[in-house]
Amino acid sequence: MHRVLAVVATATAVAGFGCQTGSSPVTSGPGGRQEPAAVVVISDAPAEFMPSALTIRAGDTVEWRNTGGIAHSVEFVGEAAPEGAASSQSGIIAPNEIYTYTFKAPGTYTYVCQFHVINGMIGKVVVLADEPASATTADTR
Repeated sequence: MHRVLAVVATATAVAGFGCQTGSSPVTSGPGGRQEPAAVVVISDAPAEFMPSALTIRAGDTVEWRNTGGIAHSVEFVGEAAPEGAASSQSGIIAPNEIYTYTFKAPGTYTYVCQFHVINGMIGKVVVLADEPASATTADTR
């Protein structure tokens, strides 16, 4: 009986550990789950963002998931930092946590892990303009 309680307590603690950080709103998908346009997995060995480069549209949300066992971060660098650069920094992303950011403007955004940039932990998000759907009319002649 003690073993069962220990397993339940451990599972509960692990499930409660996956909290979301970041201040950017994302849209809800089926069942109320927030659905990002892209997911970047953060790993420890080697320390890297996977994929390290991705292309999305303006208005899309990217989610970074720390699947490793150590802390990481997402820090935008350079002149092309997103609007409100201070609010676009993740801070510490602990193991099993996620960080989301919604990109509002087209551009190329380079980011690093502040702890592992010396090891080459660098990523890039290319944001394309969100083109409205074309209005076409059928010719009924």
